[in-house]
Amino acid sequence: MSRISFIFNCRLTLKMSMQFFYEDGQGHVVNENGDEPMDLVVDEELFAIETISSRTQFLINKPPERHLHMMLPAAAERDSEDAAMELSNKRQYTFYSDDEKTRFFHLFFSKCLSAAAAARQLGIHVRAAQRWVRRYREDPESIFEKKKRSGRRRILGKEHKKFLLNYIDDNPSAVVTEVVEDLKQNFVDLNVSRSTVYNFMTTQCNLSIKQAQFQPVERNSEEKIQQRYDWVQKWHQTDLDFTTNCVFLDESAFHINLKRGMAWSKKGTPAIVTVPTTKANTTSILGAISATGLINVSLRVPKRIKKRKLGSETNAYSTGTVTGHFLSFLKATLDEMDKYPELKGHYLVMDNAPIHSSTDIGKYIHSRGYRYTYLPPYSPELDPIEQFWSVVKSKVKRNKFLEKESLMTRIAEASDSLYLSDLKGFVSHSAKCFGKCLNKEKL
Repeated sequence: MSRISFIFNCRLTLKMSMQFFYEDGQGHVVNENGDEPMDLVVDEELFAIETISSRTQFLINKPPERHLHMMLPAAAERDSEDAAMELSNKRQYTFYSDDEKTRFFHLFFSKCLSAAAAARQLGIHVRAAQRWVRRYREDPESIFEKKKRSGRRRILGKEHKKFLLNYIDDNPSAVVTEVVEDLKQNFVDLNVSRSTVYNFMTTQCNLSIKQAQFQPVERNSEEKIQQRYDWVQKWHQTDLDFTTNCVFLDESAFHINLKRGMAWSKKGTPAIVTVPTTKANTTSILGAISATGLINVSLRVPKRIKKRKLGSETNAYSTGTVTGHFLSFLKATLDEMDKYPELKGHYLVMDNAPIHSSTDIGKYIHSRGYRYTYLPPYSPELDPIEQFWSVVKSKVKRNKFLEKESLMTRIAEASDSLYLSDLKGFVSHSAKCFGKCLNKEKL
């Protein structure tokens, strides 16, 4: 050993930790484990985080899996009143109106009731309701009665349908007025109203208006498609498996004024939702999940920014998540994973954001006995935690905040209320996209 250097790192516990570094004879400085020194240290005081939920907490609080309820005898999961109602309503054939189906799906989607619970509340046979849900997922229009038309011949036919489908593919944000104008320009003798076109689009073309999801043009460029292909080809030659040995990390922004994008109102009136006039502070939440459950969800503790006079050279701290915060979160995540031997040696999967791709991140992960990979750019479909954030935010937005609730308690409840099968589903969906990448399809 030609030289020994001492590095003292001040930890949150206010204890001193000492590491020995030496030259390995090849011009590299390494510690006793062969790891190179990091340019940054894990400073848990300067870059503080606060745990909201952990794997240990999730395993305690997670709800029982849904399929277990379906395996229970009917008499055990219903009270006497429900059982009596079902027996009294049993008939050989039962027909339900579109209004009854609409009320059922309102409870199913808006109130988040199970198909069985919503059916029993409305006096509908449970099996019929479960069939509706299956059919709705395959074809949303199939569950409603299609009335037979009589009278004059339809104004719009197959050639109009083909034109409309191609037009909407090219112009997904078009309003009905624009659609009508283009129809008339391409079919000179056509005389049709907006309502007729709208009804034709929704019933015959199977189109529906939804909240738009905006994607950058670059997402499915030839270059990005090729990068996804190369990435999947590379990792197919290793033992990396999204469903068995991967943990997915990312961060997302929350604020207390999160609201649902859809709202109810009387027909003919706008759906108005009041929000506070003061702008809510954005809160950065960091998360880690796997197919076997939630690993860690933490809050980036904001650092107080000191006011400074004009011309002062005092530095202000960044209000966003920086590499130091992510390193603190990474330490907490690996500490949690160390408690579970089955997670040892897993891959940490991250997008290529700058705070994730620092060389110190990779060094630290390797020093803890884990591996890592970065997803190709513009590939959210390959990142299961994107779906996790979407579901958690929808749960946070669902109801008004109670007096004793905070954003943190709501996020904790939302995270811990996910079924294990939900997390497996997020991961499985991303894993299935590997085939699309190999076929060079758009995501």
